[in-house]
Amino acid sequence: MSEFVPRTAQAEILRYTHGKMGIAAVPGSGKTHTLSYLAATLIASDRVQEGQEVLVVTLVNSAVQNFSKRISSFIRQFHLLENIGYRVRTLHGLAHDIVRERPDLAGLENNFQILDERASNDILEQIVTTWQRNHPDFLEKYTHPDSVEKLSYLGSKWKLVLQSMASSFIQQAKDMELTPARIDDAMAQNQCEHDLLRFGVEVYRDYQNALSYQAAIDFQDLIRLAYHVLKLDNDYLQRLQQRWPYILEDEAQDSSALQEKILRLLCGKDGNWVRVGDPNQAIYETFTTANPRYLLDFLKEKDVLPHDLPESGRSTPSIIQLANHLIEWNQSQPAPELVSSLVPPLIKPTADDDPQPNPSDAPEKIFLFAKQLTPEREEDMIVQSVVRWLEENPEQTVAILVTRNEKGANLVQKLKDRHIRTVELLQTSFATRKTAKKLANLLAFFADPLSSKKLSMAFEALYEDQFEEPELKTALHVFCGDLKKQSKLEDILFGSTDIPMDGQVEVEEQHRVEQAFQQFVQFLHDHQAASLLPIHQFLLTLSMHLFTNPQDLALTYKLAEMMEWVAKGDPAFTISDCAMELDKVAHNRLRVTGFSEEELEFDPDQHKGEVVVATIHKAKGLEWDRVYLVSANNYDFPSNQPYDQYISERYFIRDRLNLEAELLALLQGLQDNKTPREGNATHQARISYSAERLRLLYVGITRARKELVITWNEGKNKNCVMAIPFVELNAFWEQNNAEPA
Repeated sequence: MSEFVPRTAQAEILRYTHGKMGIAAVPGSGKTHTLSYLAATLIASDRVQEGQEVLVVTLVNSAVQNFSKRISSFIRQFHLLENIGYRVRTLHGLAHDIVRERPDLAGLENNFQILDERASNDILEQIVTTWQRNHPDFLEKYTHPDSVEKLSYLGSKWKLVLQSMASSFIQQAKDMELTPARIDDAMAQNQCEHDLLRFGVEVYRDYQNALSYQAAIDFQDLIRLAYHVLKLDNDYLQRLQQRWPYILEDEAQDSSALQEKILRLLCGKDGNWVRVGDPNQAIYETFTTANPRYLLDFLKEKDVLPHDLPESGRSTPSIIQLANHLIEWNQSQPAPELVSSLVPPLIKPTADDDPQPNPSDAPEKIFLFAKQLTPEREEDMIVQSVVRWLEENPEQTVAILVTRNEKGANLVQKLKDRHIRTVELLQTSFATRKTAKKLANLLAFFADPLSSKKLSMAFEALYEDQFEEPELKTALHVFCGDLKKQSKLEDILFGSTDIPMDGQVEVEEQHRVEQAFQQFVQFLHDHQAASLLPIHQFLLTLSMHLFTNPQDLALTYKLAEMMEWVAKGDPAFTISDCAMELDKVAHNRLRVTGFSEEELEFDPDQHKGEVVVATIHKAKGLEWDRVYLVSANNYDFPSNQPYDQYISERYFIRDRLNLEAELLALLQGLQDNKTPREGNATHQARISYSAERLRLLYVGITRARKELVITWNEGKNKNCVMAIPFVELNAFWEQNNAEPA
């Protein structure tokens, strides 16, 4: 790593020696570099004694690795020993360190286990499924009158809503340090026997009992118990304060109340604490315990020295101008309740002699496409544009950023159809979905072996990758179409009946497809008896004969483990149920992290000439030469207007209630001794969501280095309009970049 030459604002921060300091850092300002160098200088200046460490706290594991590498590099420049004098942790990793040293104070055994997000969700899903089955009256009460007759059809949709409600309720309750018993007591004292609260506390209690049965805790418990331990043992707290005399916190805009309390305890009244973050990049707020106001309030405290990191060398001046206008316009935008969504500082371009100067300005490389498009036409246009751009710029980076995984998956498929190299940062990767699809369709047939349609779908899913040539792909499609129409399936499976094919298919292609089908039929015969095994063992048996790629095999083991867990909790769990669960993964409705490169530590510069398709959330902290932002309509980016629609307000729930928001408001009301009026929380949730989506748009814009394209679509029901902030950006850009008369 070359020698770090700090900018003026960075140099001011590096003069820090003690006390509390708050830093508002714009995108691309080098905050990670600055914080890493500060850690190294504190160690090199002997402010950290033997046995002490600078504690660096950040949000995600990939950031831990990034910080560790940078601090280590700077330490070498000071000719000091690496890996001594500092510790880098996520907030959850820090909490684990605290609890692991004193599990007795947390009421845990020494060998306690921590359930990951997947295992926690599996437990919660089982509990919610049981609760839903036992409380049909609850669903009837909150279902829209026009949809009550369709309740059996809506069961799966209600299940997703209830599971999301339960997850948010449990997270919030733990952040407020409320146990199920304390919530019950508060309900009795306030005479507040509300059915939403009753749902929340009953599911919460069953969930905690399930964790206790396994001698386990979840990630939110880690935070709660770490704070509990520090409050109980002052001697232990003082030892930790002595061990960590300096705390450097990154991504502070995403802290929760309880996380902030832990760091305040570790810092102490007169300790040393540096908090760095960007309130304009707080995009994880809705229905999480994170809130940017904790950082904003910290910056205003009397004993806190505030600083800005306003200079950024990431983007061209024109892209910076566009992002800054969004902040400035927000102060007077049409919805007064949103004026604090984006706050200063504005982004400043770097000086001419900066070691990381801004790219040369190219306003002609910014395209704000105001034409109304259908969703499909928008996707086709973007794919065509990307293909042309890559032909001219094979050594540059490009990303398509979406707000929803489904949109990203559609774009990936269209890029794959054009044989464009694609990398995903979505809920699940293309490789993960493909593997899940093969297994799901195969299990669906084994569950219903008399269905010619399911036989056809299983065959096509397994062999479509092998027939990439257009002629073979067509032959496979025609064959599978004819296969679906066959009525005497047993004759086909036992070779006594041939399947007729369209005469337009060439003989050679027809023969290759028929050969593949005979291999497939033999595969089915060979594994028919294995379908009697427990489901997870059946999956593993299939994978041994289906896959050779280590990533596919590892993913199948992971999926099998998931299915084993579900089956243990539901004795009636069948192969058909398993197929439906895997189908959720295949269609991006259930998150499963695979083992492909794009799902691990990610560096955009390692993917020049490829297209990265990512959600804006996963793009945070990354940058590309050209960025496409899609779906800039009032559904994906609402502005709290009467005509806006909100993804969390389901059509089948009465009065457009946001039940998740209503439930959390009731929980807060218990603590405040107030009972909120029904509907108020839904209205407030619209404001919070609109504010977060405005920040999301800002984050998307600031991912672009040199070129930016923004488009919008009318929605699948043709009832969406341009998002208000996009209308404003478009008008601003046209006014400031109009050709002179």
